[in-house]
Amino acid sequence: MSLSIRLSTAGDAATLARLADLDGSARPSGRALIAERDGVAIAAAALTSGRVVGDPSHRLVEAVHLLRLRRYRLLRQGGYVARLAALRAPAPA
Repeated sequence: MSLSIRLSTAGDAATLARLADLDGSARPSGRALIAERDGVAIAAAALTSGRVVGDPSHRLVEAVHLLRLRRYRLLRQGGYVARLAALRAPAPA
């Protein structure tokens, strides 16, 4: 089983809503990092808040760890959260 992390796009709104519904919480606002196992989204972390939602039917420990690590690296890479403004902005339709 392969696990990958990617940045959400405008087309991921339904995926984020599905994960939030399965998790029983609100959909993450703004851009998010999405963890996919074998091409299926199983968890997501909001870039700005770091809040995580996930499908409880999957083992999420590794996915959540990788989401948090990738988010941390993105924030550290820019030095300032303000530099992530381009990532938070919705993609043009």
